[in-house]
Amino acid sequence: MPTGERPSVVEVYSVSARQREQILSGLNLDLMWEYAAMVQYIQHASMLTGPEYVAIIQEELQHAQDEHEHAVILSDLIQYLGGIPTIEVAERLTSLDNEEMLRQDLQAEYNAIKRYLTRIQQLESAGLYDSAQKIRNIVVVEQNHAIELEKALGIRRATSPGPFGSNA
Repeated sequence: MPTGERPSVVEVYSVSARQREQILSGLNLDLMWEYAAMVQYIQHASMLTGPEYVAIIQEELQHAQDEHEHAVILSDLIQYLGGIPTIEVAERLTSLDNEEMLRQDLQAEYNAIKRYLTRIQQLESAGLYDSAQKIRNIVVVEQNHAIELEKALGIRRATSPGPFGSNA
């Protein structure tokens, strides 16, 4: 390192090259899914029909904005950790059935939450607690999305074990 330059956070915490690559790979995967979620929510909002879906359409559009914000956070984090944010987009799903579209969105939220919980563990094991906190903040939003979609679909937690096993 040239004289006068400060080491990066990754260097200070002695994150191994393998750890760094795993974290960056995971964050880029998360970014691909955030792009996909944003597109999927916008498309679903335009496809939902019926008076009972008017409020849900607005929620879907808000979810799309939230996913965009998550993509920006992830891109900045990837760049900060020395990586290059992807421009690839993960699979998007659609349907002509209103309920199926909401189920697709709910499953995407469940998948995102699982991925982010893994990412938090990776970041904390590398000593990158500030980065882990950014992901924790995203998880809170994703969990709220899941709750809203569960409500829209009439899913009750008291009678359903949910995506993460039993409620015990």
